[in-house]
This record gives sequence, structure tokens and C-alpha cells, in this order.
Amino acid sequence: MKNGICPKCSGKNILVCEASDSKKESGNADYEKLGMLGKKVYTTRYVCCECGYTERYFEDKNLEILQKRYNKA
Repeated sequence: MKNGICPKCSGKNILVCEASDSKKESGNADYEKLGMLGKKVYTTRYVCCECGYTERYFEDKNLEILQKRYNKA
């Protein structure tokens, strides 16, 4: 999806819904809560407008937090 092509239907009409600062402040951004304190780790969504397939990616700056919190496969 990040390359602009849907892996499900090969569509090229892809929307990128980033977690901007204004969306974060208004509560309209996608995120996961981690741990007891509920730290928010924000994601960016990629949506195919042809089939509706969606992928979510964590922001690069939060990948280190995730690596500390979760076990590797």
C-alpha cells in the first residue's frame, strides 16, 4: 500500500490518512494504547478506494517503544 498499489485488488486509488497534530489533539487520529498508563502510539492508515482494503502503520518514532513493549515472533 505504501507504494500506491493495493495488494488485494491492484487498485491505484489509495488514500493516506496520517495522524496529524490537529487530529491527535481532537482525538480523531488512529492509535493503540500501550500498558497500564495507556500511552498512545499513533498510526497512519492507507485505504484503497476501489476495494476498501486498509493497512495501518505505526509512526517510525514509535517503533522503538513497540520493540520494548512486545516480544518478537
